[in-house]
Amino acid sequence: MIDIKITDLNQQGQGLGRIDGQVVFVDGAIPGDQVRLQQLVARGTYAIGQLDQILEPSPDRISPFCPLADRCGGCALQPMRYGAQLEHKRQQVVQLLARIGRVPDAESKVTATLGMDHPYHYRCKIQFPVRGTFDNPQIGFFARRSHAVVDGSTCDVGHPVGDLVRSCVRDYIQQYRVRPYDEDRHQGSLRHVVVRVARRTGQVLVVLVSRTKQLPATAELARQLSDALAKLPPQPDDFSPDLPADKRLYTLGSLVLNHQPAKTNVIMGPGQTILAGGSFIEEDLLGMRFQISPHSFFQVNPAQAEVLYNQAIALAQLDPDDLALDLYCGTGTIALALAQKAGSVIGVESVAPAIADAKINASRNGYANVRFEVAQAEDWLGDFIATSPVLPTVAVIDPPRRGCDRSLLEALRHVPLKRLVYVSCNPATLARDVQILAPDYQVRQVVPVDMFPWTDSIECVCLLDRI
Repeated sequence: MIDIKITDLNQQGQGLGRIDGQVVFVDGAIPGDQVRLQQLVARGTYAIGQLDQILEPSPDRISPFCPLADRCGGCALQPMRYGAQLEHKRQQVVQLLARIGRVPDAESKVTATLGMDHPYHYRCKIQFPVRGTFDNPQIGFFARRSHAVVDGSTCDVGHPVGDLVRSCVRDYIQQYRVRPYDEDRHQGSLRHVVVRVARRTGQVLVVLVSRTKQLPATAELARQLSDALAKLPPQPDDFSPDLPADKRLYTLGSLVLNHQPAKTNVIMGPGQTILAGGSFIEEDLLGMRFQISPHSFFQVNPAQAEVLYNQAIALAQLDPDDLALDLYCGTGTIALALAQKAGSVIGVESVAPAIADAKINASRNGYANVRFEVAQAEDWLGDFIATSPVLPTVAVIDPPRRGCDRSLLEALRHVPLKRLVYVSCNPATLARDVQILAPDYQVRQVVPVDMFPWTDSIECVCLLDRI
């Protein structure tokens, strides 16, 4: 047995302490805990400690609200008071910007983390892996750093529609003896259930991801889902306030069978069949209506997405003469928000279905001053700079967790932008990228936004000014 004081958290939400100078990571521990370790396993420059007991709890320790929190990999920070999570996430951003990004006086440039008043039931996209047998299906979430499924019936960070769909699919599997996917043997059918809820419209998209091209009795499943959704009481903050109470009903907007035959960790395959409803659902965000299809990227927390995007637009400080870029634009949410103030906007995204949605979203919201391109941002920008008679003045980039391709950053260095706004879902790659941009751009302000309460994730909006 080894006793250790936890002083920090790593980016995976593990408690961090030191023994004789060696870093030790401990699942389930938070800063301020004095803990006893049952086992210590060396991993080169660091070690992993197995928690045996908490000798003295941190002042920020609380009881997790989920009974599966110690097994499920979704919410590593449930033992931590929410206000302490917000401050920890801010400090994490400060430390990474200072250490990796070499940002001078990072402490003064990072604002307080913008959190949620009610950090529950916020996830409007939920992905359930399906395992087990048709007699005993397991529908839940992966255990921490594992593909073992932690079965469950409720999730208090997911929208309640997710639990309702999970229950209906569980009954469907048992009734029609649908074989859940066996990952080790690459056998069985149903691999994942993906649920998307549009809070303002009440429309629900359900994707059944299957190894096989067909599933039995999907028409009956669609009927059961529709009936169950119509009976679910409206949740707080759902539906437009001017909608009559008798119209505030959840509906099955789309039921899709997605075919994923590959032995891969990629959830969805390219081929799909519409089983019921249409090919997309619609959601309202920033006063605009957006189309969301199964492959489209759309933020999973719409309330905080509005906070995030409003910060990005405010920091961009657009004028009517500006040509603005939205790189990694997804379905065009940021691009259309930019189009409200900029003279013209170009959105670039490599996923063709997302661009198809973006074009429809621009048309239905009446924006003629924005256009979209299907391309890798790093390839497109260099060509655009070389051939366009008009150069952009402001750019917003919103890359995936891996950050920006080096060639895109080099291209941005040669564009005489007034401002560059970097929307990041990974402060480590943000810090790396601003260090590459440092010869030409300086960090002016960073606003952390808590898109995923109770998890280790943090999003940031970073304003860089041209030097």
